Amino acid sequence: MRHYFWLLLLLSTSAAAQQFGGNPPSLKWQQINTDTVRVIFPKGMSAQGERVANIVTWLNKNTRSSIGPLERKVDIVLQNQTMQSNGYVQLGPFRSEFYLAPSPSSQDLGSLNWTEQLALHEYRHVLQNMNFRQGLSKVFSILGGQLGQAAATNIAVPNWFWEGDAVINETAFSPQGRGRLPAFFDGFRALSLEGKRYDYMKIRNGSYRDFIPDHYPLGYLLSTYGRNHYGNDFWKEVTSDAVRYRGLFYPFSHSLKKRTGKNITAFYQAMLEEYQPQWNSYAARPDTTPAVPLTASGRTVTNYKYVYAAGPGEWIVLKDAYNKVPGIYRLHSDGREQLLVRPGIVYNDFFSYRNQRIVWAAARFDTRWGWKNYSVIRVHDNSNGRTKTVSARGKFFSPDISADGQRVIAAAITPDMQYSLQLINVNTGAVDKVLPNPHNWYYTFPRFLGDDKAVISAVRNQQGEMALVQQSLETGETNQLTPFSFVVLGVPAVQGDTVYFTASTRDVNNVYALTLSDHKTYEVTDRGNSALHMAAAPQQDSLVFSEFTTTGYRLYRAPLKTAWKETAVAQSQHSKWLQPAAKEGTNILDAVPHDSLPVKRYALFTRPFNFHSWVPSFNDPNYSISLLGENILNTTNTSIGYTYNRNEGYSDVSASFTFGGWFPYLNTGVDYIFNRNTLTSNLGRIYWNELTWHGGLSVPLNLSSGLFSRSLVIGSDYNLLHRYPQGNFKFRSNDLQYLSNRLVFSNMRIKAKQNIYSHFGQYIALYYNHSMGNPFAEQFYGRIDQYLPGFSRNHNIVLQGAYQQRDRDFNYTFTDNFVYARGYNTPFYDRVYKVGANYHLPLAYPDWGFAQILYFSRVRGNLFYDYSMARDFVNKRDNRYTSAGAELFLDTRIGNTLPFTCGVRFSHLFDKDPIDNAQNRVDFILPLQQLFNY
Repeated sequence: MRHYFWLLLLLSTSAAAQQFGGNPPSLKWQQINTDTVRVIFPKGMSAQGERVANIVTWLNKNTRSSIGPLERKVDIVLQNQTMQSNGYVQLGPFRSEFYLAPSPSSQDLGSLNWTEQLALHEYRHVLQNMNFRQGLSKVFSILGGQLGQAAATNIAVPNWFWEGDAVINETAFSPQGRGRLPAFFDGFRALSLEGKRYDYMKIRNGSYRDFIPDHYPLGYLLSTYGRNHYGNDFWKEVTSDAVRYRGLFYPFSHSLKKRTGKNITAFYQAMLEEYQPQWNSYAARPDTTPAVPLTASGRTVTNYKYVYAAGPGEWIVLKDAYNKVPGIYRLHSDGREQLLVRPGIVYNDFFSYRNQRIVWAAARFDTRWGWKNYSVIRVHDNSNGRTKTVSARGKFFSPDISADGQRVIAAAITPDMQYSLQLINVNTGAVDKVLPNPHNWYYTFPRFLGDDKAVISAVRNQQGEMALVQQSLETGETNQLTPFSFVVLGVPAVQGDTVYFTASTRDVNNVYALTLSDHKTYEVTDRGNSALHMAAAPQQDSLVFSEFTTTGYRLYRAPLKTAWKETAVAQSQHSKWLQPAAKEGTNILDAVPHDSLPVKRYALFTRPFNFHSWVPSFNDPNYSISLLGENILNTTNTSIGYTYNRNEGYSDVSASFTFGGWFPYLNTGVDYIFNRNTLTSNLGRIYWNELTWHGGLSVPLNLSSGLFSRSLVIGSDYNLLHRYPQGNFKFRSNDLQYLSNRLVFSNMRIKAKQNIYSHFGQYIALYYNHSMGNPFAEQFYGRIDQYLPGFSRNHNIVLQGAYQQRDRDFNYTFTDNFVYARGYNTPFYDRVYKVGANYHLPLAYPDWGFAQILYFSRVRGNLFYDYSMARDFVNKRDNRYTSAGAELFLDTRIGNTLPFTCGVRFSHLFDKDPIDNAQNRVDFILPLQQLFNY
């Protein structure tokens, strides 16, 4: 694994990860190519491709006054095989990818047509990247390519502006957008209501200890505040100064100070002073619904979600804490919490409960193709503790189970964006019925009615409006219960003749009720912050709901039998601050033309090299700089570069090409290495140069499921090598043919935010190089790491073993990649092995930084012991190398942007170092290779 500086920086700001070679070759691609954009999409998705092209063309022509005039054509790839809901824009190469499956959680992202919302949001990032290529950032672009520009602009412009500005775009040019969603502001509102005002650096960098709203709402609030007070073009001038590095140090803050009199810290405080009184005043109204906490507010941030009544004073909930893997628990009346089951890897954390049965949709992955993923329906029976899969692989979301446990209703999606409700037989796993959906509504969180003859679901129409509907399971007939509107509806809960649900009618999401007999809607709660989900227990006169606080979603109890106020749920009653004015325009989605555009084939091998960036990388003992290329569909990767190997001191000039569009990755390349060397028993150290051509294949497999993320990579390369001896010695043969084989397996249990490493996992790496014919040469290297829980929740024990052996003919020396006993400068003999033990633990969560330069999130320690034996072929004996010591790691962020871990190691050497006779050693460390953080 190489560690790229630019990529490390970009991963801290990127919205999503790309997939190399993620689509099978059977997927045929088409394109719509205009002067503004090339939209690339799978065959059959031309309607979505046309819509994206029309929207971004309109945005390109009409929304530049607030960002800048620079233009550049962009490639946008539509991915329809994944169940993830996301999108991103990147430099290196310049492109965008839209993940077309909508999220069922309307409260989080809204209910707009997902393709249209992605176009509004992501194209703003395109315009940002176009117009940030100015001044010093342009110089970085010239010197380092597109990733050089990305590094410069991500340092200069804070991540909150990138996303806040894009959220303004999706809000200003649509009838909804996250700027109109109450839940989007729950985090900042909770901090305000509880009197917590964290400093700017903590808000920017986050915390392992406290809840911190992410950079999306932070960016929207700051960006909106700037536009409201200083004009619509304000941020264009600020970001222009920043990416030009005017003022050099803190250019963004410097520009703010010049234009407003406030640096970034003061600007942030001014924004809070404007919004917080409005939030506090709203929550302080005398007629809000009284409620008492059902769960305690602990020291660790913990979310209680999706609550269900399970008996007198008992409730079933999802509990997700910073120090625990999410699990479904039974809350007993005496306050005890009993773990029932952990759902594992999911695309959405929703679960349903009924009559001792828990049901959820678990993630499943195609073994080879990273863009193809699925889900299966899982059912856990509390009465016997058994969990089983009750469906084949499909694309299911938010299932509910019938009273008798024999049927499951689930929302489903197809790659061509057709939506449906599917009725699944729990005993056979077959889909018994697909309910008709002539309007192609997007169903969210369907729920059985009490008699299991119909379902209730909140649906979205093609315009992004939502309504509650009832659908018969026998006839498929639908009955609309509420009007369609842009008020967002949450998860419904059915209790007798009443349907409870949350809605964004007011400034926060509240609980509402609909009576099926007359279709009347009532406001049940009126609170100061948003509710997520609710459960009614009429026999106990209890309504329990989860409400957001600074320690997460907390459960509250309110009386159920109160005077409900009849309310028109579909009519927004937002305060002025939640009704943002459109400075550049208004809702454009009805105005953008539906022009028919020519569709052509897009060849898989289009622009296969596409060089875009110079990138340094660090993979101890190798240090490199490379010219990188990658095609837009991410199936080819090209590198031309220089590498220095610290273990041997050699230099390597290389070129390589990898194709990932078929089942195995195919690769080829050439290397010319200067000053290869090894120590011999009779000639001392000898030197030579070598030229190598290699070609081979590898197969990357994703075996993840349940609680474990698993991967397996198997590969083999054929190498043809010619050596050029330096000095008077000669090889028996200057030519060598050999195979290099590898197997790398990782099996890691998912971990919580505060966990340093997985509490159970294995990492196994096996490498074997062997010559073909004469001269004979071979080398084997193996490593295994075992991850175990420590004595406290966030502690880890990590056991390590490694072995390396080479032939004793010394006709050829393969690269030395062994991780030696810490503290020693051990040379590689003909055989060496090492076992080690580590105990990792967090020491402190400082949440402190200085001067916007360095922020300390966590301090952690490691106690270690290494035992190693190495065969000395010169003296023909085994040498022992044992050490023990401690490591101190600092998890930091540099410049509020770049995640960076550094540390110091003290090693006591029980056996003196044979090179310098050291007994103790202090080293500064960057944990790039030793113990990856899975």
